[in-house]
Amino acid sequence: MNAYHKLNWLMVSALLLLVGCGEDFWGTRKPTTRPSGTLADADAMRRSVQSIAMEGTIGSVANLQGMRYMRVRGYGLVWGLNGQGSRFCPPAIRDRILRDIRRFRLANPHLERNLTAEELIDSMNTAVVEVTGDVPAGAQEGAIFDVVVSAVATSPDARSLAGGHLLPCELQILQEASPGDAIEGRTHAKARGPVFTNPFIGSTTQPAADTSLLEGRVIGGGVNTLRRRLGLDTLVPSYRTVREIADAINRRFVGDLKIADPTSSSHVDLRVPDDFRGREARFVELVTHLPLSPSPAVREIRTKALISELSSSIDPPEDAALSLEGIGPSVITLLSALYAHPQRQASWYAARTGLRLGDAPALDVVARHAKDSRSPYRMQAIRELGSCHRMPLAVAVLRELLDSPDAWVRIRAYEALRTADRSAMVSVVVGREPGNFILDVMPSAAPPLIYARRSEVRQIALIGADRMAFRLPLFYSKPGRQVTLSAASGDQQLTVIRKERDRVAGEFKVPLSVVRLTHFMGEDPRMGPDKAPAGLGLDYAMVLDVLYTLCQDGALNARMEWEQQSIEDLIGPLRPTGRPESDL
Repeated sequence: MNAYHKLNWLMVSALLLLVGCGEDFWGTRKPTTRPSGTLADADAMRRSVQSIAMEGTIGSVANLQGMRYMRVRGYGLVWGLNGQGSRFCPPAIRDRILRDIRRFRLANPHLERNLTAEELIDSMNTAVVEVTGDVPAGAQEGAIFDVVVSAVATSPDARSLAGGHLLPCELQILQEASPGDAIEGRTHAKARGPVFTNPFIGSTTQPAADTSLLEGRVIGGGVNTLRRRLGLDTLVPSYRTVREIADAINRRFVGDLKIADPTSSSHVDLRVPDDFRGREARFVELVTHLPLSPSPAVREIRTKALISELSSSIDPPEDAALSLEGIGPSVITLLSALYAHPQRQASWYAARTGLRLGDAPALDVVARHAKDSRSPYRMQAIRELGSCHRMPLAVAVLRELLDSPDAWVRIRAYEALRTADRSAMVSVVVGREPGNFILDVMPSAAPPLIYARRSEVRQIALIGADRMAFRLPLFYSKPGRQVTLSAASGDQQLTVIRKERDRVAGEFKVPLSVVRLTHFMGEDPRMGPDKAPAGLGLDYAMVLDVLYTLCQDGALNARMEWEQQSIEDLIGPLRPTGRPESDL
């Protein structure tokens, strides 16, 4: 290690000892417990800085700034609670709520117009809620995120937020305050939309922490209103270093606007390229692994050293693979020799890097990992195939995986297909703008599967919809629910009854089709071209409750899963997968 890198390492060590690490590499909040088999943040940082893979990269001379989630908070009004709300409103925020009601009520066609703003707050059909959310790191203006709403702690009579709709409200940076205190400051985000409460209360699939009806989530309901700043701070102030950093970044990301701009002797401002909107973590991951030197000779030497590490490392060589990606397409000639490496780890990282750099033969290897049930990189490989827009082989493999016996392989393949080739499914928005939820329908030879999202977007996928069928007789009815379904043996249609405050609001006949029923339940209750109601206007949570209950009762021949993400799905295996001998 030369003197320059020793100095960098000493400074990083001192910083780690003084302030610790508040976030992981991916920009997420530090968990209270670490997954088994992983290293502490400080140990990981030290090992990363010392590694051969990071030598000569931007990450070896600079630290990222702005990669923390930013917690925002505000207060709003949830309406449409059918007598389950609360008349209580903390005096400190009453004027704020009144202002929001007056500002937005004319733009909201569902809001009760026969009541004044004061009467709305005092109605049992509404409830004042605290709204919190985390604006993602590097989020651009207009980026969406989920927000959590919860009835204020001092509301004694609120019973449920189910079926409610959050009136538009403003969110500021979270300040330590008591419940009900006024929140002041610059507006960083806004929030609105239907409240999603857990529809599976009492099921074994959900932890008890999710079961409160006084807390819900507005999926994709937060909108960032200010561009979050990203930047790099050098370990040692140097105008030469910040110029080298900016030049390296701007060489790699060529466009009309500069991506990197040095603003001082120790700081470089970053702008997220349009191609990386929504993938900010992927952008900064690549930036930190870009080489500083433009010299072809230096890059050739680095390429050989990194490829050696890729093929011989026992630990997952993530930094080596990313540094090869940072060097660019010139590495493909040497890298492609590892595509057929007998060790899964080496072949995976080599092929992933080659595919990201546009090398077509690498796609065959990534596809092999995606189809290999023994590969620890299977889920990552499926996700990588999703980035291959309309590439025939990638699409063909993903379509094949829709028939896998593993439900979560099928779900990941569906998610990847949504990006790679939307023509693989029929996709419709149910409900008028901004839409109740997205309904995706696709065929599959495997047993029918229903998948629902619970973050960023309300979305239901009917995988194998052509094989879904009701088992008669069937009956669905629950206390407090707005709908009843029934069908006797031999019936050709479902009888659907819509209830409003314990009275029958309408009775409808729906074909025995899961697709038609799902669409009808979520569509707006307006008159269609045939002079019949187009839908029931049930919210997303209510539709999921009906489908889940029918599946659990055996009245529908499908399995239902909803969105879950594990650490391994996101970043790969948590620990080395074994000795580096042949395993392919």
